[in-house]
Amino acid sequence: MIVRQPDRVGSLATRVVAETLTIDVRASEVAAPVEGDSIEVSDTVYVIQGEPIRDIERLVWTIEARPT
Repeated sequence: MIVRQPDRVGSLATRVVAETLTIDVRASEVAAPVEGDSIEVSDTVYVIQGEPIRDIERLVWTIEARPT
């Protein structure tokens, strides 16, 4: 499991910078994560937000999450 916390820049009518937490998990460890599921990393529980994305080889899930 790889945890990253990059800032994301998005644009609507203005520029938005938001703190994010991204977790990469091997598909062999998590069969089918869905929004609302929780993941524990180093004694902290995170809730999955949005739809997890699988890489092109279908080996890794990239999950955006927030602490509970």
